[in-house]
Amino acid sequence: MLNINKVYAYGPSRKKENLSIEKYAEEYQLIKEELALEYKEKVKRAAELVIANIELAFQNVEKVKREAELLIANKELIFQNEEKGKRAAELIIANIELAYQNQEKAKRAAELIIANKEHAFESEEKEKRATELSIANKELAYQNAEKEKRATELIIANTELAYQNKEKEKRAAELGIANTELAYQNEEKEKRSDELMIANTELIFQNEEKGKRAAELVIANTELAYQNDEKEKRAAELGIANTELAYQNEEKEKRSDELMIANTELVFQNEEKGKRAAELIIANKELAYQNNEKEKRAAELGIANTELAYQNGEKEKRSDELMIANTELIFQNEEKGKRAAELVIANKELAFQSDEKGKRAAELILANVELAFQNEEKEKRATELNMVNKELEQFAFIASHDLQQPLRTVSNYMRLFEEQYLSLLDENAGKYIHSANNAIKRMSLLINSLLIFSQLGHNRKLTSVDMKKLLNEVLDDHETLIKSTNTIIEIPEMPVLNIYETEMHQLFQNLITNAIKFQKAGVQPQISILSEEINGKWQFAVKDNGIGIEAIHYEKIFDIFQRLHGKTEYEGSGIGLANCKKIVQLHQGEIWLESLPNEGTTFYFTIPNLTL
Repeated sequence: MLNINKVYAYGPSRKKENLSIEKYAEEYQLIKEELALEYKEKVKRAAELVIANIELAFQNVEKVKREAELLIANKELIFQNEEKGKRAAELIIANIELAYQNQEKAKRAAELIIANKEHAFESEEKEKRATELSIANKELAYQNAEKEKRATELIIANTELAYQNKEKEKRAAELGIANTELAYQNEEKEKRSDELMIANTELIFQNEEKGKRAAELVIANTELAYQNDEKEKRAAELGIANTELAYQNEEKEKRSDELMIANTELVFQNEEKGKRAAELIIANKELAYQNNEKEKRAAELGIANTELAYQNGEKEKRSDELMIANTELIFQNEEKGKRAAELVIANKELAFQSDEKGKRAAELILANVELAFQNEEKEKRATELNMVNKELEQFAFIASHDLQQPLRTVSNYMRLFEEQYLSLLDENAGKYIHSANNAIKRMSLLINSLLIFSQLGHNRKLTSVDMKKLLNEVLDDHETLIKSTNTIIEIPEMPVLNIYETEMHQLFQNLITNAIKFQKAGVQPQISILSEEINGKWQFAVKDNGIGIEAIHYEKIFDIFQRLHGKTEYEGSGIGLANCKKIVQLHQGEIWLESLPNEGTTFYFTIPNLTL
């Protein structure tokens, strides 16, 4: 009976303890597997972060290289733009010089045409000269045709150059916009690089923290593994203790049963009681000790569970931090991708701009080559024209000088003939003699005018002149004419300029005397002389209230020996305004007029302040 009770009491409690230990073992095994899995994930994340940092460092190096390349490209672009500006300025100056030279050529051609008209009526000697001039004219006509071709080519070249300049300005504007965008992009890149540097610093700090956390987790895992081993040991000890306790409880039950039996038999078994009492005391001490050990194990299990819960909380924090770091890393990678795309676009734009600059440079080189060729042609034509002009001036001087002597001889013989034989002739003969004398006088006037025209500028001297004083001297020279015609002349303040004084004196003299001469009958002459500085040049105006000039004659009146009125209406040789034009050209200026018939005329001319 006792043996049956012992087996019955021991069996169920042993099964319960085994089930609880298996549950704890399974839970610990699951926790270990989770910790091992998390540790593997952390190692993967750490490896991915290391790879991401390496890629980020490589991309930063590439960005620095791209920024350096962009800086070099910007410097090259600025230098090329400066070179383009210089080339454009040189082309503008060349065009201005070319326009001025074309004007000079046209003027020279006009003067040569006038010279050809002047010598049509000369003697046999003149005919020889005319033959020579005819040959010269043919050459000149050929040269003029060549000039016109060159002028047409220059006009086309100027048109192309103007178009190219517009294109260059467009390209310069586009380059300016591209540089502005590039500068903005560079600023944005610098901001992004600063942000990336900060992000890298933060990432490095986070990686260090993660490394620390990983190290702590490794230590915690080691401690946890150690604690798990200890817990398993404690669980095994608890299992053994529980087994022993169950066994002891069974033993106690047996003892209680035995005590019950012993109490019944106590009277008879005192010796047995003493033994059993000692056994009970020892068993009670052991039970108390085992209860204390169980309480310690339970306390240790509570602490281990608290630590495990704390470690799980820390692991969750670390996993959250890793998730945030991964999110930031993904965002940074996306930003890097955007920046890389922007750099690719900027590089493409820069390559396109470089190609355009190369094309423009090639066009400029071609334009410069053409311009150099045209300048050489112009220099050749200018040299030829200078030679022809010198020959014509020399011929005009020789012709006018040599013609004076036979003209004086004819004049003297006509005077002697008139003195000695006029009384023997009829009235018609006297008229013929008078007409011949008038023709001789006109011929002498024309020859003297031609001589003056050919000598203009030969002995010129550049001096600083007060224009008001020079005009007063002109008025003093013609005081009698001014008083006799009751002319009113207004002269305000005038500048002091570097000019050819003698030639300028003659210019104002011709304009003022013309304003007095070509006046309406019964009208008091009124003349205003004005000056104004425009674009670095001085513009003068001589305004009168005379008979005026029709617009179709504006160009003709500046030609030599061109008259709009008969000799009986207004005296003169028809060379005064041609002299004015030549004098203005000597001063590198221009002359023109504005006029209305019967209302008056205003002659304008410009001269720069020449350098002494």
